[in-house]
Amino acid sequence: MHSSSSTLLQTLLTNPDFIAWANGDRPEDDVKWNKWAGNDLEKQETIAIAREVLESFQVAGPDMTDEHVTSKVSQALNTAKRIESEQNSRSISPFRSLNFTVWNVAATLVTLLGLALAIFGIYKNGHFKLDLKNDVAKVDDADTFTEVTNQDQAVKYVRLSDGSAIVLHKNSSIRFPKQFSGPVREVFLTGDAFFEITKNPEQPFFVYANELVAKVHGTSFSIKAGQSDSKVIVAVKTGKVSVFSKNDLKADQYKKDKALQALVLTPNQQATLERSQFKLSRLALSSPILLNIPIENQDFTFSETPVKDVFEALEKAYGIHIDFNRETLAQCSITATLGDEPLENKLKWICTILEAEYAVREDKITIKGNPCNNYSPEP
Repeated sequence: MHSSSSTLLQTLLTNPDFIAWANGDRPEDDVKWNKWAGNDLEKQETIAIAREVLESFQVAGPDMTDEHVTSKVSQALNTAKRIESEQNSRSISPFRSLNFTVWNVAATLVTLLGLALAIFGIYKNGHFKLDLKNDVAKVDDADTFTEVTNQDQAVKYVRLSDGSAIVLHKNSSIRFPKQFSGPVREVFLTGDAFFEITKNPEQPFFVYANELVAKVHGTSFSIKAGQSDSKVIVAVKTGKVSVFSKNDLKADQYKKDKALQALVLTPNQQATLERSQFKLSRLALSSPILLNIPIENQDFTFSETPVKDVFEALEKAYGIHIDFNRETLAQCSITATLGDEPLENKLKWICTILEAEYAVREDKITIKGNPCNNYSPEP
């Protein structure tokens, strides 16, 4: 198979969005995939092959075995043979012009052993499931998704397009769309992080962390989800979080319904998912501290607090540097309770008090304002 065609086929066959669309679960994505293929013959034919192969993996029932998966792989290879045979019988073969051969298609599938396992996870319960553990790059990923990794900082601030804030723990990464669109907001976590989610009940927010899914409307919570950890743990600071296993038979229902469902956690409650058994349990806590980072026990309540101390508290909590004119703002103080609002909302309120402006640039916030004389209104 031509190298670029092979790469395209691999991308499509391991793309949960494409799999859902190809199987008829997302007809609303017709425009998206037609636009992606456009007039590009290579992309059009690759989509055709990918859809044929996926048909071979259409299965049902929760008791599918590894042997059944192997059988489906064999069916997929037979499908590839049939496609090649049909194309060879034509006087002009667009597949041949792309250097598609049955054995190269087969080779691609064999190298995609992970595909068989992914399909096993996706279809084991009889309908589409997102393979969270092996989530791979989406089509045109560089244009639509961003991935941030914290390799060496104690904590790292990540801002999402809706204003939500993520405090990423060391040796952790988060993958998210550059812009949220559609009925839900979705991010993919590997490792540990604290979340402050912008409130929007009409567009629920989902965090996928190994085998666990957390669904929220607007709240603050921590997730511990290291790749090698035997458990995934969620601890709620404020608001409510609904959690469930990605293999739950009602997972699709939990996702589609805008209301919180499944196992609902309230402040100072923790849920633990035993990854090997997909078993969830709930526990009451004396405090929501899970990751041992400052933001978990910071309530952001200030009473005539010098502005430099406020900024230092934010820097420590979010892992971001705040640059401001200390001489100009030396006499400023703040009285406010900023609570679990995302960092950007906190900044808006602070700057309203100070009659100042702010700008966020990666790991730095710049605040410019006028001198004040202990102006400290209540929010």
